[in-house]
Amino acid sequence: MFRIFSTRSAWAIVALFAAAFVLSGCGGAPSLGWSSATVTNQIVYFGGTNGRVYALSTADGALKWQYPVKDSNPFVSVYATPVIAEGVAYIAAHDAKVFALDAVSGVKKWEFATAKSIVSTPVVSGGVVYLAANDPKVYALDAASGAKKWEFALVGDVWADLSLADGMLYVASLDHKVYALDAASGAKKWEFNAQGIVTTKPVVAQGIVYFAGLSQVYALDALTGQARWDKPFDAGNWVWSNPTIVNNVMYLATLGGHVHALDPQTAKPLWSEPYKAADAIRSAIVVDAGIGYFGSDDFRFYALDLATGKEKWRTLATGGRIIASPAITEGVVYFVSHDRHLYALNAADGKTKWMFNLENNTRVTPTPGR
Repeated sequence: MFRIFSTRSAWAIVALFAAAFVLSGCGGAPSLGWSSATVTNQIVYFGGTNGRVYALSTADGALKWQYPVKDSNPFVSVYATPVIAEGVAYIAAHDAKVFALDAVSGVKKWEFATAKSIVSTPVVSGGVVYLAANDPKVYALDAASGAKKWEFALVGDVWADLSLADGMLYVASLDHKVYALDAASGAKKWEFNAQGIVTTKPVVAQGIVYFAGLSQVYALDALTGQARWDKPFDAGNWVWSNPTIVNNVMYLATLGGHVHALDPQTAKPLWSEPYKAADAIRSAIVVDAGIGYFGSDDFRFYALDLATGKEKWRTLATGGRIIASPAITEGVVYFVSHDRHLYALNAADGKTKWMFNLENNTRVTPTPGR
């Protein structure tokens, strides 16, 4: 008997294999990871593409600490972004462990092991760490001790970051579903089938949760899971980029290299046409002062004027893909490239202030003109 697949079903299969390829890396080797940077108290924290987590001074890129320490074996890879709360850095490693480190010194406070790898970035709130592992389960841990408070079993792996809003935890899975859980107990409130694997973080704004399943972007009532748009927005290509909502505009990007600006209430496009970068975009569009910042698989970093959707500047090519989302504070943009450097750029013009080389743990003076 022959089975007839829809175009969308065939795409889902292709996308799943493509996603597995991205995660595993070429030739079966572990991926370099795509941890984003977090900036707080003049320190930039990030998971390096060499399997270590770093804390650097934002002033000059000086190394404050790294974990695991220099003479220890690195993690297989780090996908999750460090989360800083109450003086503690929470680090989820692909090696099936989450760590609580002193944010100033990097000294370990506790660790918690899961049965399989962790890709998703945890959420920390109210003395609780929420994380998803590819066991596949969602966990709630005591932030002070790492003791497990509850767990919720899923069907598929979780690569998307978690979201917490109004006592509800939102979890997107490769089983095509988005789940809303009671944050206090882990009880399921609702689930929604997106008809395709979901790798984007569910983002909640004004009582609506937004996410993408393959190319389809959804808006659901955050309490009930009911659709809020007449139909999903079709972005034309797989959406890997986490949605960003600022000033009642939603920004997202695709693996086709397009950046979209949408009215989050109606899904109506707000630009005459989407912006087109030279290659795939997995980075979220991070917004500051009306400018959207993101990296691309073309090895470059971009800044867009969000009022018009026009390019403000782009960098010269780095030595690798830029998958991770940037962080911006006090006029400086920080991002990790797969060339094993962290970059600190002037947000106004894209000029490099300094770089940090992960191969030898040194600050690098930028080449003139970069």
